[in-house]
Amino acid sequence: MSYSGLILMNREKEKAETINYPKVSIIILTFNGLEILKISLPSVLKTKYPNFEIIVVDNGSSDGTVSYLSGMFPNVSVISIYPNKGIDVPFNLAASSAHGPLLAFLNNDMEVDPNWLLPLVQAMDNDERVACCDSKLVNYYKRDKIDAVGGFIDNYGNTVVRGTGEIDKSQFKIQEVFVGVSLFRKDLFMKVGGFDESFFAYFDETDLCWRLHRLGYKILSVPESVIYHMGGYTISNGSSQKKSKSIVFHFHKNKLRMLIKNQFGVSLMFSVLVYLLDLCGAGFRMLLVGNQDYIPLLGKALIWNLRNLRETLQNRIKFKNDSADFKKLFLPYSGVWRAKGGVVFI
Repeated sequence: MSYSGLILMNREKEKAETINYPKVSIIILTFNGLEILKISLPSVLKTKYPNFEIIVVDNGSSDGTVSYLSGMFPNVSVISIYPNKGIDVPFNLAASSAHGPLLAFLNNDMEVDPNWLLPLVQAMDNDERVACCDSKLVNYYKRDKIDAVGGFIDNYGNTVVRGTGEIDKSQFKIQEVFVGVSLFRKDLFMKVGGFDESFFAYFDETDLCWRLHRLGYKILSVPESVIYHMGGYTISNGSSQKKSKSIVFHFHKNKLRMLIKNQFGVSLMFSVLVYLLDLCGAGFRMLLVGNQDYIPLLGKALIWNLRNLRETLQNRIKFKNDSADFKKLFLPYSGVWRAKGGVVFI
């Protein structure tokens, strides 16, 4: 090893020794993903961090996941839920039973680098206002390509991630972002109510981070932490029209609920108006590609929000704090009316 390499190694060792290694509860959610869990779980067990526990939440699998875990990994805690409850209920349930002051959330389609966890803990240890840190997601199959390095949002609820498809040249540095999900402080996670269990899936992490921002906390992207992402395995596994319709419904339902819960008062009216325009755009695209059967789901998303408006507004009041300054994190409009922006499930 070169002299400069030895100095760097010693600096990293000294840096690591300055923290107390708080216990991290690593929570892995799985649904009928036994084959990829056989990849992801052993990688988590090889994590180079001295103080962590692993909780696997099986979300109603029918592929023998629970019996496999109990036989092969007796030291891993397993929570079994039936039927499938989506993402938010299982994660909240595991978080409530976790023993660590830090919570790491993973899906079964993630293989972690052995050194993924320490940079997240260090970044959080350096600043008590950091509520969450996020890893760099690298394509599992093409490991020179980035999947995502932190997420942002515009004023109208459209989310954008950095770096997707770019060649990984270590070009991204630690930076404040709007959305992260890899590591949370448990006390703050519980303080803002955890994941919104009405979401099932989509926008749940964005909604959670928005609530943390409103209380004045920060989210950091920490590219030194690397996770290899297989991407959408659980969603695509056993894909059907019924499942894809569920995706469309929850996507548009949750986006509006998130806006009503969190957007600043002055901006809320404009955000909802643009949401409605985007909804029309989504319907138009569905019509063009021959997915007319999905269009009623857009109306269903609106009706759901009208029926639950009172409860949504109660959530808004509960975590209201318009004095927090994070408007700099909002991007320009990136929705369906842009040629190269936004995500529309059709």
